[in-house]
Amino acid sequence: MPAISLKSRLNDCHNIDDLRELARKRLPRFVYDYLEGGADDEFTLSRNRGVFSGLYLLQRVLVDVSGIDTSTAVLGEKAGMPIILTSTGANRLYHHEGELAVARAAARANVIQVLASTAMVSFDEVAAETDGPKWCQMYVLKDRGFTRELTAQCQALGYKAMVLTADCAVAGNRERDYRNRFNLPPKPNLKVLRQLSARPGWLWEYLTSPAYNFPNFAGAMGSHDDVASIVQWFGNQMDTTFTWKDAARLAEDWNGPFVVKGITHVEDARLAADIGAAGISLSSHGGRQLDHAPSPVEVLQEVVDAVGDRLEVFIDSGFRRGTDIIKALALGARACLIGRPYLYGLAAGGEAGVARTLDIFRTELERDMALMGISSIAGITSDCVRRR
Repeated sequence: MPAISLKSRLNDCHNIDDLRELARKRLPRFVYDYLEGGADDEFTLSRNRGVFSGLYLLQRVLVDVSGIDTSTAVLGEKAGMPIILTSTGANRLYHHEGELAVARAAARANVIQVLASTAMVSFDEVAAETDGPKWCQMYVLKDRGFTRELTAQCQALGYKAMVLTADCAVAGNRERDYRNRFNLPPKPNLKVLRQLSARPGWLWEYLTSPAYNFPNFAGAMGSHDDVASIVQWFGNQMDTTFTWKDAARLAEDWNGPFVVKGITHVEDARLAADIGAAGISLSSHGGRQLDHAPSPVEVLQEVVDAVGDRLEVFIDSGFRRGTDIIKALALGARACLIGRPYLYGLAAGGEAGVARTLDIFRTELERDMALMGISSIAGITSDCVRRR
């Protein structure tokens, strides 16, 4: 896509749904469905958006809002916004630069990027790409020795915090992927070929870019480091015996801020605090794991009341507007993690598209805070929100 055309198209995106539509038009159906789909009947996926309509904001007037400041502190680190780009694997599905494009846009906006262990670029590459704030993410793997190696590597590279994804003992039931016969790398069949023929731009980029890989896992595979072998290995590595005792040992190995992601139960929040976690992320995995789980917003206040004085509470799933962010902060969240929104931007326009995602959120936050009579993130309190 020519640079002028890309800039024009991105500037015509006035909200996250506009970026989503650009992404839909560029991606083959099987890739778009992989990004957009949820588990089972996608009830939780839908609920994650609908829950925000049950909250309304209270505004104050005749307040000096001439200087809006969206910056905040997250685990002691200053960030330009209370937004974190959460871990999402296989970003090169959406754009050939993948996580490197995300890293550059995040650094420019001074927001934290959480790099997934399932990234299609290595922890080393992203650490070398920018000096922006970065966290690393780990899954629960059977090979504890390999996990310790990755942990030590990330610590040496300067990743500030580790995020343990705890809600993936098994994979969720994502039926869109079954219908599309989704595989990595894509396997030619009549359905896939039809979808690819409808998206020649994406196909050309795929054919002319380096082959997909998961370099962070290559060391565990020896000579069998092709993407299909790694995907199979990773599926067999998900550890159904992993417990809070194991999480505590992982936190000790990390020796830095440790965040447990995937919590929706207040007792699990307490257990995370008990093992010394610096933070937790309330998450439904974007509606991709357990269907009919609560939306994280529905349990946020209860969790904050229980453990908010012991650790920082983050939240993800369903955030598309600045008002969504404000509602979560008012209920006690320290920051909000976003996934699909920046992937829409990545698919729509690479680094520039991710930057546009963050620009949209920043613009909405600044405008909404001004309309509410709030000039700083610290001014967003429980007095700002009510349930319908």
